[in-house]
Amino acid sequence: MQSFPQPSPMRWQPRRFKSAAIVVAIGLLWLISAWQSNWLVAAIGTVPGIVLIATGAGQLLWGGDRQLCYHMALAGPVSSILALVLGYWLGWAACLALVAGGGAAFMVAGWALRVQHPVPADVSPPTTHAKLLAKMASDAALLGFFINCAQVPRGAAVDTDLAELAAFGELADQRGWIAHPERFHGAAQAPEAPLIRRQCTLGINYEWLTAESAYRPPADLPGLQRWQSYRRNRRMATRILRHDDTQDRPWLVCVHGYRMGVAGLDFQLFNVERLHRQLGLNVAMPILPLHGVRRATPLTGGLFLDGPLADLVHAQAQSLCDLRSTIAWIRQVDPKARIGVLGYSLGGYHAALLSAYEPDLACVIAGIPMIDIAATLWQHLPTAHARYLEARGLTAEAVAQRLTPVSPLAVKPQVVRERRFIFAATADQLIAPEQPLALWRHWDEPALQWYDGSHLSVRHEVDIGPFIDRALQETGMYAG
Repeated sequence: MQSFPQPSPMRWQPRRFKSAAIVVAIGLLWLISAWQSNWLVAAIGTVPGIVLIATGAGQLLWGGDRQLCYHMALAGPVSSILALVLGYWLGWAACLALVAGGGAAFMVAGWALRVQHPVPADVSPPTTHAKLLAKMASDAALLGFFINCAQVPRGAAVDTDLAELAAFGELADQRGWIAHPERFHGAAQAPEAPLIRRQCTLGINYEWLTAESAYRPPADLPGLQRWQSYRRNRRMATRILRHDDTQDRPWLVCVHGYRMGVAGLDFQLFNVERLHRQLGLNVAMPILPLHGVRRATPLTGGLFLDGPLADLVHAQAQSLCDLRSTIAWIRQVDPKARIGVLGYSLGGYHAALLSAYEPDLACVIAGIPMIDIAATLWQHLPTAHARYLEARGLTAEAVAQRLTPVSPLAVKPQVVRERRFIFAATADQLIAPEQPLALWRHWDEPALQWYDGSHLSVRHEVDIGPFIDRALQETGMYAG
């Protein structure tokens, strides 16, 4: 697998973030104000108070722990909302101070992350504008939410991970999947007997295509029985927005990110009104395994990245299979159509993977792509837990090696260089900037657009819409 470029050194790493004293003060104000009221307000107010004191004191005394920043960024807006809810009992002076203090804690988290955010030497460092700090804090708050929802393996779960990954490694070696990842994946198959019904969500009319997933892995693949127990995941699903006329129109396959696959999120991220109505494209929006209607947990995307580690192989392999099935269905109903792919984040990973297995794609646009899943997981693991896993033999490098058969960096892209495009954020807190840079180098340095923003800010960045439009126009996806 291709190695990642080394990040440039940080300008400085302070021993303490003195601005974190503000966060400690807001936490103390919570305790003082809440405990002057009734016991219920005291109990509720103690939670943000303790979290703010803990994260603020941690950054003040032991600056540099990203986990503290994640929880500080999440606690800030939660604190402001709780202060408004409890304003009557807290007193309005304290309420206003706590609302402002929650915003201050949010910005302090953004500043601490900006100071310790290295970028590769080839990338311009992000600015230090207040707007950029807020964007970084937004990423951090989302990470705080993800981490609190995630299932972190321990005890017997780690034993299972070790055994299953070792068994998969033996199979991969025996069958040549490491050197030849394409042998692990079968040919693309159009879905058999698809069901198509019309639906309307949030005022947008579309067709809902469902069918049995064509994913049929080897029977001796570790974790297969568990993977098949996710019943709703056995059926693929795709939202289809196509025009009624017979005019030859290109198709754009839009691949959503982690924890998405829900209409309200996906329609907003991809701006389907513009893609479908203004640019005149037919749009296909596949639902990745374990997301949306295919979820196995109450929250969309649960177990996709935070389940047993062997399930990562199934998750990526079935995603590729189902995406190729969607493309095969488009070719079946519209044989002459030009087909492009646009993916964000986890969807960028799968867009990059598709480029190695679908050579006839008109374009592949990988947005803020996660390219190394193991590195991303280890980046956000609590430090002590990462060391625990490594002591048991589970390192990011070992897991990445097992994921080679489903890695975009392990296969040569078949879509020509002029049809590959990447955009990425210099201040991305979810995915390290060296990951899209590694894909850019693996793809022979195609068009790459950096923006001074974060992962979550992508939809509102002024450089990205025009970049996507240029990519579509240059590859014949629309006339412009």
